[in-house]
Amino acid sequence: MPRPRQYASDAERQRACRARLAPLTVRVDRQALDRLHARLDRLQTAIQAAAHAGDPAALACRAASTDTLLDRLASHFEAAAAGSGAPGRAAPSLSPAAARQRRR
Repeated sequence: MPRPRQYASDAERQRACRARLAPLTVRVDRQALDRLHARLDRLQTAIQAAAHAGDPAALACRAASTDTLLDRLASHFEAAAAGSGAPGRAAPSLSPAAARQRRR
């Protein structure tokens, strides 16, 4: 004796699958995402050019990937806001809690 079907039809099974995936799915505006990527590429190119020219902030923040670049920029400016003001490579990445602790 076969077990009873969980879904009455293929359409019902598909709806259930889509309902399970809905909280995990993010919809984006492709044009906006492309513009963001172009802006990040422009930022990375500008930082590389500034580092080549000897800019201390650019030297501290340059990186091969955009993710690392953004982390280093955030760390650099968090360190500057905390008052270290030391030129050169900033701490790898300060969480907001670590930044608050550092200021004390």
